[in-house]
Amino acid sequence: MFEFNLFLIDNWYLSFPLFLTIILWSRYEMNRGGSKISCADLTRLTNKSSATVIDLRTSEEFEVGHIANSINMPLDNFDNHSHQISSDLTQPIILVCAMGRQSANIGEKLKNMKYTNINILTGGVMTWQQEGLPLITK
Repeated sequence: MFEFNLFLIDNWYLSFPLFLTIILWSRYEMNRGGSKISCADLTRLTNKSSATVIDLRTSEEFEVGHIANSINMPLDNFDNHSHQISSDLTQPIILVCAMGRQSANIGEKLKNMKYTNINILTGGVMTWQQEGLPLITK
């Protein structure tokens, strides 16, 4: 480890751009697709701002259990379902997937469609369940 530190110090002109690139890349990834929100924020947005909750999991996963009042738009078939989203470009939209990793791609699509208030549930439905919050089954 000592040698590695010496290498970084001796080659600061290489180390500094590397660390700067890593920091900028991680900031970009954190903000990609929309704001990350918690389960409490999701509840607040749906109750106070009438946010639209879009569940990106498959239909089978959605039927096993989903967040109340959410709309199922499977990730693989999102383009065919996007007409169900409100035409109000400022209305809050919350994207939910299984673990919160795939929502950013759809968030970028919605940004390209000029939607401005896009939110992503951190950890997805898995976090929702871990916090003991209810899922609706059909």
